[in-house]
Amino acid sequence: MAGRIHKIGEVNDGSATMDWMEQEQERGITITSAATTCSWETDRKEYILNIIDTPGHVDFTAEVERSLRVLDGSVMVLCAVAGVQSQSITVDRQMKRYNVPRVAFVNKMDRVGADFEKAIISIEDQLSASPVAIQIPIGAEEEFTGVIDLVSMQELRFKDEGFGEEYVSSELGDELRASAQDWRRQMLEHLSLFDDALLEKIVEEQQVEQEEIVKVLRKATLSGKITPVLCGSAFKNKGVQQLLDAVVNYLPSPYDIPPVQGDHPVTKKLVSREASESDPLCALAFKVASDPFAGQMTFVRVYSGSFEAGKTVFNPRKRKHERIGNLVKLHANKREEISVIKAGDIGAVIGMELITGDTLCPKDHPIILERTQFSEPVIDQAIEPKTKQDQDKLEESLKSLMQEDPSFRSRIDAETGQNIISGMGELHLEVMVDRLQREFRIDCKAGTPRVAYRETITQAADSETRFEQQLDGKDQFAFCRISLEPLKAGGGFEFENKLTTEELPRLFAEALEQGIQDALSNGVLAGFSLIDLKVCLVAGEYLEESSTEVAFTIAGVNALREGVRKAGPAFLEPSMKIEVVTPVSFTGEVIGDLNARHGRIRGMEEQGGIQVIEAEVPLAEMFGYSTRLRSLTQGRASFTMHFSHYTSVTESTRKILIGEPVSSG
Repeated sequence: MAGRIHKIGEVNDGSATMDWMEQEQERGITITSAATTCSWETDRKEYILNIIDTPGHVDFTAEVERSLRVLDGSVMVLCAVAGVQSQSITVDRQMKRYNVPRVAFVNKMDRVGADFEKAIISIEDQLSASPVAIQIPIGAEEEFTGVIDLVSMQELRFKDEGFGEEYVSSELGDELRASAQDWRRQMLEHLSLFDDALLEKIVEEQQVEQEEIVKVLRKATLSGKITPVLCGSAFKNKGVQQLLDAVVNYLPSPYDIPPVQGDHPVTKKLVSREASESDPLCALAFKVASDPFAGQMTFVRVYSGSFEAGKTVFNPRKRKHERIGNLVKLHANKREEISVIKAGDIGAVIGMELITGDTLCPKDHPIILERTQFSEPVIDQAIEPKTKQDQDKLEESLKSLMQEDPSFRSRIDAETGQNIISGMGELHLEVMVDRLQREFRIDCKAGTPRVAYRETITQAADSETRFEQQLDGKDQFAFCRISLEPLKAGGGFEFENKLTTEELPRLFAEALEQGIQDALSNGVLAGFSLIDLKVCLVAGEYLEESSTEVAFTIAGVNALREGVRKAGPAFLEPSMKIEVVTPVSFTGEVIGDLNARHGRIRGMEEQGGIQVIEAEVPLAEMFGYSTRLRSLTQGRASFTMHFSHYTSVTESTRKILIGEPVSSG
C-alpha cells in the first residue's frame, strides 16, 4: 500500500515480507520482531513511518515487550470472529505499562462468523478500554464489500481486482444512512466527553466539521482515554489504506510524546530529554540480532540528539566510550546503509558490543533509561551436540541466542554436565533448537521438555562467611554478613548494600553482589534457580594486603547458600493461565479433564454456541494437552496458554523433586 515493496506477500503461502525467517514461513506465525520504514502520503503531506511487526504467539511475548518499550503508538489487530483473545489481554497490559496509545483494527471481516459489534464489545469487556468505532463494515463474511467512514460519512467500496488498493468513495446510500447515523451519534457522544466546544455543538444540534472530529479524536487517543476502531480484511488488503490514514491522524509522532526520562548514573537524579536533535544524545539498544555475515546487529531507538556513524558515544553500563559502527535502516532482513539516525527514528548499528537495555549518551550529559523487565522461562530442555568437536561451538551459539532473546537462558547442569536451555514454551525451545541446527550448523539433539521449577525462601535469616584461603600461592581474605528475606510472588531478586565505601570499598561490594547473583542459578534443594528474595549486605571486613574481588565473589556464593538453607527453602512451579474455546456440547468433558490436571476454573462465558473456559493449571500437567483436547472434542476445540505466576508445589511433587518415595495411597 505504501509502495515499499512491489509485490505483496502472504502469510498463507510463506511469502510474507516481514516474516522472513524460515521458521516463520514454515509455521505461518511471527517469531521475531521485524522493522521497516516507509512513507505514507495524505492530502496534507508525506509522513515517514517506522513500523515494527511483533509476534502474536505467547511464547514470543518478550519480542512484543521490548518493541512496545520504544514505540510511540500501536495498532492492535483483533479477529472479527474471536474478538479479544488471551494474548490480546497480555499485549494490552504491556501497552498500558508503557503508556502506548493505540488504534484497533478488526481483521478478517470476510471470514465466516465475523461480527464487528461483538468484537467491539469484547474490547470494552475484556480490556476495560473505551473503544470508539470510526468505521463500520458494509456487510460481513462473503458479503463484506467495504466500510463506512463515520468521520467523513463516506461510503468506501473496495474493488475485487488488484491488491485491494483501489476503492470507490461515494455519498451514503439511503439503505445504510440510518445505521451510520446511529453509530456516528455514539462516536460524537463519546468524543464530547473530551471537548467542551464539541459538546456544546452537539447539545445545540449544530453541524460538526470533519476537521474538528479528527482533532478531538487525536487528542483523546493520545491521552489513552479511547481506542479508535477500524475494520477490514488484511488478507485481501481491504481497509489497510484507511488504517494507515488513522495511524497518521490519531497516533503520536515523536514530538507528541512527553520527554523521555531516566536516571543520572552517579547522582541518581531524574534526567529528561526532549525529542529534539538539539538536545544531548539519548539512544536505547532494545534488540540484539546475530547476522551471519556482519556479526552482531543492535536495534536502536534514538530519543534525542543524533546517532552518527564513526563518532564515539558513552555507555554508562560499561563506564566507557565506544565507537559507533555502521548504521543501517531496516526492511525485514534487508538493510540500507545510512550515516545518521535522528531523534525519533529507529535503526540498527553493526559492530558494537551492546546488550538489550543499554543506554547510549554523551559522558558529560549521562542518562540511564529504565531497563525492560522480562518474564522468567518456564520450560527446560537438555541439549547436547552429537560430536564432542561441536561442544565449544554449541556454547558460543547459545551465548549468541541469549544475547538476542532475554527470555531464553542456557546453563550447565552442575550434576550431569549437560547444557540446559530454558524458554517460555515448547514452541519457543523448538524454534531455538531449529535455529541452532540451521543457522549455526550444529548437529545436536534435544531431550524432552520439562518444567522449569524454581526455589525460594519462606522466612528471614542471617548468614556470615569468612573466606581465608590460598589461591595461586597468594593469601585471600574476605568476610561478610548478609540478611535474607522473602519477597512477594514476582518480586525477583533485590540486593541492598548498607555499608559505606569506607566500611567496604565499592569494588569488593560489587564482587560480593556478583557472587550472590551467580549463586542464584543453583538452589540448595535441587539446583533450580532462586527467585523472590532480597539480600542485604549488613557487615564486611577486608585486609589491604590480602583481600581481592575473587575472594569476595566466593564469599558471596558461600554466604548466600548458607543463608538460604536457614531461610526455609521451598519449591515453586509455574502456573499457567489457560483459555479453552470449545463447542458448548463438550464443556463437561473439558472441565473434567482440567480438574483432573489440578486446574482451577476461573471463569466461563458462552458466546453463540461456543464456550470460553478460563482456568489456571500447573504447567507440569499441560504436556500433551493439545492431543488430549482434540480427542475430547473431536478436534473442534482450541486453547491458548501463557505464564501466570509461580506457586508452591504439592507435597507429592516436592518429594519427587528431592528424590523421596511418594506413597501410592
